[in-house]
Amino acid sequence: MRRILFSLLTLTLGVCAEEIRGTLKDPAHAAIAQGWIQLHSANNNLTRKTQTSATGEFVFANLTPGDYLVEARAYGFGGGPPRLVRLEAGANASLDLVLELDALPQRVVVTASGTPLSVDSTAKALDSTDLADIERRGEFSIAEVLRQTPGMRVQQLGGPGAFTQIHTRGLRSFDTAVVIDGFRLRDAGSPQGDATAFLGDLLVVDPARVEVLRGSGSSLYGSHAIGGVIQIVTDQGGGPLHGEIATEGGGLGFFRGLARMSGSAAKDKLQFSAGVAHMNVTRGVDGDDRARNSSLQGSTQYLFTPQSRLSARFWATDTFSQLNSSPYAGATASLPSFGLIDAAPGRTFITGLNDPDARRAGKQFSGLVSFLQELRPGTTVRLGYQGLTTSRDNRDGPGGFRFPPAFNNSAVFDGDIHNLQARIDSSLGRHQLISAGYEFELEKYENISRDENPVVARRIFARTAVRQRSSSVFAQDQLRLLDSRLLVSLSGRWQRFSLRQPEFEGGVPAYDINRFAAPPDALTGDIAIAYLLRPGTKFRAHGGNAYRAPALYERFGTYFFSGMFSALGDPRLSPERALSMDAGFDQYFMGSKVRASATYFYTQLQNVVGFGALLGADPFGRFSGYRNMRGALARGVEVSGEAALTRTTRMMASYTHTRSQQRNSVFVEGFLYSPRVPKNMGTWLVTQRIGSRFEITGDLAWSGQSITPLFAGTGTRGFLFDGARKLDIAAAYTLPLTDRWRMQFFTRVDNVLNQTWYEDGFRVPKAWAVGGWKLLF
Repeated sequence: MRRILFSLLTLTLGVCAEEIRGTLKDPAHAAIAQGWIQLHSANNNLTRKTQTSATGEFVFANLTPGDYLVEARAYGFGGGPPRLVRLEAGANASLDLVLELDALPQRVVVTASGTPLSVDSTAKALDSTDLADIERRGEFSIAEVLRQTPGMRVQQLGGPGAFTQIHTRGLRSFDTAVVIDGFRLRDAGSPQGDATAFLGDLLVVDPARVEVLRGSGSSLYGSHAIGGVIQIVTDQGGGPLHGEIATEGGGLGFFRGLARMSGSAAKDKLQFSAGVAHMNVTRGVDGDDRARNSSLQGSTQYLFTPQSRLSARFWATDTFSQLNSSPYAGATASLPSFGLIDAAPGRTFITGLNDPDARRAGKQFSGLVSFLQELRPGTTVRLGYQGLTTSRDNRDGPGGFRFPPAFNNSAVFDGDIHNLQARIDSSLGRHQLISAGYEFELEKYENISRDENPVVARRIFARTAVRQRSSSVFAQDQLRLLDSRLLVSLSGRWQRFSLRQPEFEGGVPAYDINRFAAPPDALTGDIAIAYLLRPGTKFRAHGGNAYRAPALYERFGTYFFSGMFSALGDPRLSPERALSMDAGFDQYFMGSKVRASATYFYTQLQNVVGFGALLGADPFGRFSGYRNMRGALARGVEVSGEAALTRTTRMMASYTHTRSQQRNSVFVEGFLYSPRVPKNMGTWLVTQRIGSRFEITGDLAWSGQSITPLFAGTGTRGFLFDGARKLDIAAAYTLPLTDRWRMQFFTRVDNVLNQTWYEDGFRVPKAWAVGGWKLLF
């Protein structure tokens, strides 16, 4: 017994502690002061950060033996590949890092495998945007950060704070999973159980970077990761205390305040980071599109010993937005009798009109606690728990247009998701890393609907509550063969569901089934292969299957209108299933100053959950609702490039061609066009630094025409809308105050070309601008 206790104590309080130290230099081998060095353990998600001294020196102490990736950045310099450092037991390591003046950065990412990898060592199509690039562009929302991603279309149905949806590679808005620090963000109370309802609420508060995996990700991240994965990585802090205080305001009645700071204490054993932001829009697009958003995000981690770490992360949002009525088709006489309809505002369609008593209030809180323990060099165990609470209160009244309710009403959609994960990562030599784990998820959906009928006895109160549990087992094997020129990744996941008996109160239909069955098991697999032909040349291929579990709303949802409830869901729905693959290459030129990439992608949605009319007798008395149906097909090509033209000029561009086709038409004519998917779209970004204090960035996102379905006469017709031409320009002037304090004055102009276009029939803002200042320390 004493031997067992001694072994456990040794495991937790191990005394081995090595260090990595070095110097950051420029191409002339002069020291770079106040540069940032980031350290990533190659076997787990341990990240530490420090700042170089006046002589360019840095040190990471209290480390355990193993492989580490070390990356550096400094203002006014380019990048370079992360350095792989192997730390042997009982020995320290030292290295010199050299930052080139005009080389492209090659960042460390985690979304491709769940463990840190250089972006050029992954076998998947992946993009990463760090906080420095986000601030250079002057972006204040995560959705705007994503506009420059190849293959990704961002639709914001109005101005700041409006509903936002994202389409990846020609798929639907809910086919892209959103992840925060490795744990899913989704709304259990939304129709598809995804994160779309809260995408427009995610402000840039305290991120380290935003990563995007394009392609199937269900074997690693579970449900909804059919077209890709968006991961927001929270800043984990480290280094001396630093941060910023900023405020800005201008057009649309827009105001935003931001404060963030991060640092370390207790000899770098404690790392912390936190940010708070508030956005207020008093006018918006039509002068009465008010929106407010208060957000708080942060993280902390404490290293008890070199082998054990406890960390926590939180993100909370509290939002309000004034809503407009839904766009609708014009008079039947103004529409052609057959075929696609050119969208002409005021003639063939009516844009979203101001609705004085329609509004939405939303809240979201995500809290994560995790513990990491190294069992031996190269083998770690991670335990993590995330509690996620979402709430949306949609209110409406008789003051709107087109079928407003007779009385004020409220529909509250609450969701709770509790996720527990245990994972082990173990390296078998220097060329193989095996990961395996178990995940438990408890999901709850509750919908309460009520109205304010002046006749108290006739007031409506109805409630639906559903709980579901699931268990998952997942595994991954990452191999480096042929002297690390051949990279292979194999992964798989099995998930089983369990459903509790739903609860119904009031006028909600009690679905006439004595026993409700859980969805069938989900089994997904994934393979990714990359071959490094020579330094700077990589060929890659990635394929797998994915799934989406039917949301609780799709199975038990209801619709309330004019004092009556209708069933929309079907408890018998099966999961959605998909197959996908992509293949491409990445090529560097001119000493890593230019990068070119091309990818072909193919996704087949085999079985989906759709909404439509129901033919024949329905056991739940529905005329329309959710049902299983045949899926869709999307394929296309992504081409992108990036260049550090000079030390002060950097440029990025991308083009995506997509062919997407449905197998079940949503249009009365039977057309198989995929709604909201343009055939062509692209991006362009250029950053120019002038001297050491002034910087200007321009970014363009454009798309071709797309089709939006609107109800017209006796059915849904396809309206052809022109695409976006959104050019934004941001500029900043930085004034040094002391060695550590700086004042920055900045401005941003959105839609510089003053273009008018409509997203799903909602008008977006024309040219508008803001200006502000920030104090950096």
